[in-house]
Amino acid sequence: MRLAMEPLLRLKRHQVDSASRVLARAFEHDPVCVAFFPDASKRVLHNYHLMRHSIRYNMRYGKVYITSPRLEGVALWQLEASLKEQEQEQAQQDKFRRLYLNWVNFGSWVGLGKGLERVKSLYEHVFSTHAELVPMRHWYCKTIGVDPNFQGQGFGSRLLTPMLARIDMEQLPCYLDTNTEENIGLYERFGFTVVKRYSIPGSDVINWSMVRETQG
Repeated sequence: MRLAMEPLLRLKRHQVDSASRVLARAFEHDPVCVAFFPDASKRVLHNYHLMRHSIRYNMRYGKVYITSPRLEGVALWQLEASLKEQEQEQAQQDKFRRLYLNWVNFGSWVGLGKGLERVKSLYEHVFSTHAELVPMRHWYCKTIGVDPNFQGQGFGSRLLTPMLARIDMEQLPCYLDTNTEENIGLYERFGFTVVKRYSIPGSDVINWSMVRETQG
């Protein structure tokens, strides 16, 4: 599948709060967020703080792209080092140090208390599975979401297409997770295949790990 290279629009700092609200609404009914925040009346608020933290992290250590200044959709990407590179540069140790600080700050924001440990354990299992499945250098589509008011209008494809074209030029594979079975077909149309289906321990959530191999 050959994709057209189009300009990517970077999120600006003054747009962080708006982008966080977009993702908070987009993931209101996501199985992982439901597991994290079972109280539906507070879920969007908790999602907002979670997404804001993820966006700020990615603005420093990855990439954050948007569909347009109207912020119909937001995508978070990270270039992940190979295991060999991580060993040489101790990147994994640095990453988990940053993640730990992020979790401490996030826990203080939403007041999870002991619930924070459950959130951490769920994420750590997903991260470790990711590392096992894709040990080589690759791009990670960490989060992609479209505001519910704009879903079904092609904004998800607008977020994916330019970045995948760039990844093709770099001759790298790409990885993502989805917890919604309905999304699998969409990602398959972009060349992703399911490489693992598993239950996340401590929850009722099913995770589908998907990889898009290097495109020749």
